[in-house]
Amino acid sequence: MNNLAAELSKEQTTLLTTMAQQYLMEGTWPVWYFTVATLDRHDLDAEELIRSLPRVGSTGHVGPSYGLTSHFGFHIADDDRPALTIAACLHLPELRPYMSDPFLRVLHTLIVMQRSAPVSTQEAAKPRFTNADIERELPELPKGFTRRLPGILALEPSTSGGSSGTTAEGTWWRELHREIRRYREAKILMDYVRTTARLITAQAGATLPTPALPEPVPLPTPGPYVDEALITDLEDKDTVFRVDKLLALVRELNANHADQHPYACQMLLRAILDHVPPAFGQSTFQGVFANVSWGRTDKAYVKKLADFRNGADDVLHRQISAHPSRIDMHDLPPRTFVNALLQGVLVHLAAVPEPQGS
Repeated sequence: MNNLAAELSKEQTTLLTTMAQQYLMEGTWPVWYFTVATLDRHDLDAEELIRSLPRVGSTGHVGPSYGLTSHFGFHIADDDRPALTIAACLHLPELRPYMSDPFLRVLHTLIVMQRSAPVSTQEAAKPRFTNADIERELPELPKGFTRRLPGILALEPSTSGGSSGTTAEGTWWRELHREIRRYREAKILMDYVRTTARLITAQAGATLPTPALPEPVPLPTPGPYVDEALITDLEDKDTVFRVDKLLALVRELNANHADQHPYACQMLLRAILDHVPPAFGQSTFQGVFANVSWGRTDKAYVKKLADFRNGADDVLHRQISAHPSRIDMHDLPPRTFVNALLQGVLVHLAAVPEPQGS
């Protein structure tokens, strides 16, 4: 059996990262043609890489299997949208707050619902849940996650299968099946992947090693929110601007992110967005987005950061009330966006003029 947690090659990680970054920006998985064309620029074969990813269960096209993506082993059409599974989050720490962490909260909420659902003595009616149930039980889920949830549920063996549909009011619903109870001890990502691998392997009729995944298998350690090498480059930049405040802000942002302080992170990131426009020859961050020449991907990142200012306003200016706050670490933009902005700052900082010869 392949080990879903085994370290991936740099090329395999590039494939997963390319797909995940677009998902984080747009909320949908990119068409396969985008991934193929992007990896072509790095002289990488996307189809060969997606087939090389670890997978458990059936090795053919028939029978249960589970891997890091929804597609494997055969040709993918240009307009298909291969998705990453929850297991892929083992290798992409930046994806966990927006995918695996909220999914595990939903999973254990569904387990409670299934175990406590009333049972009829007169009809074999399986319990159902709706998006409204999820939003009521878990109001702290990341923005937009409930909309993306049906696609995630359909890919995961723990929640796939059974009937599903939508109502005239636009609410979606799914049946709850008994097998979901097998995941009641899978509280963290590694346990979830290990449980899925064990169940899929058994269903496929394969011999199950003990343990299902080698132990110990440490999760990849997420890096700092702002890349340390980028901070060093900013510190070493020979520029007419004084960058002492910027360096202090990004270092404090990293420290508070490591300590999981969401309010401090929101305020520090807002301060950075307000601090850097002069480096681009602009007076506001809206000008940085609208008037500075960016590549297509970086422009999308900067636009998302411009939209983030609304969340920072909530943290800074919403007054105390009878309602609880719903701000947490999941509300911060992905580190990729922030690093792209600061790389732009590094490039645009005006250099100290060369001394004129006599």
